[in-house]
Amino acid sequence: MAATPRCAKRTMIKIFEDFDITLVGYYQSVLESNNIETFMKNQFGTGGLGELPFVEVVPQLWVLNDAEVPRAIALLKELQDESL
Repeated sequence: MAATPRCAKRTMIKIFEDFDITLVGYYQSVLESNNIETFMKNQFGTGGLGELPFVEVVPQLWVLNDAEVPRAIALLKELQDESL
């Protein structure tokens, strides 16, 4: 009887948030182009500003595979250092 393969643990981790959706989208594009799967939460949430708590509407960038988080953070840090 063949052993059942174990799947790698996949946990979404939030790595960045900002009210500037274009910045969040840019970072998402950079990560995706480096083969890091991402998810943008609250992509359309800013329309609820004033009616919802701000922490519920700020665009957030999440990495889908926790094993990719260190590489994703390093890429974002590199981008942020370049912009200074």
